[in-house]
Amino acid sequence: MEMLLVLAVLVTISAISISGYRSFTVQKEEQRFFEVLHQDIYFAQSQSYSLNKTAKIIFRESKGTYEIFTDIQSVAVSRKLPQSVQLKKTSNLSEIYFNSNGTVVESGTFRFSTTSGEKTLVVHLGGGRVVFSE
Repeated sequence: MEMLLVLAVLVTISAISISGYRSFTVQKEEQRFFEVLHQDIYFAQSQSYSLNKTAKIIFRESKGTYEIFTDIQSVAVSRKLPQSVQLKKTSNLSEIYFNSNGTVVESGTFRFSTTSGEKTLVVHLGGGRVVFSE
């Protein structure tokens, strides 16, 4: 009888800790994704400025990816969005386009759905300043 009680307590504690660990890893994966995205945006901007060519970051909602083009045709980087992150249809941008001098052509907002709620990425005209908010 005592052994059953101990086993029941252990199973309960294990179930709680495993579910908590899964949500923790998903949140960390989302956090890493947005950090890498932020770095990729600055990479594209610096490439456009240093190579004196246009650069684009295109989000492909159907594939669940985004791609960085450092020239019209060549893909420099392609990354997959985590399963818990989706680009919302209420976003008014699908790409970030940098001129050959590193400035943003079109401003707007990307809206992402995550497990912790909506995150927005605002792209400002000019110097290409990008602001993340929750």
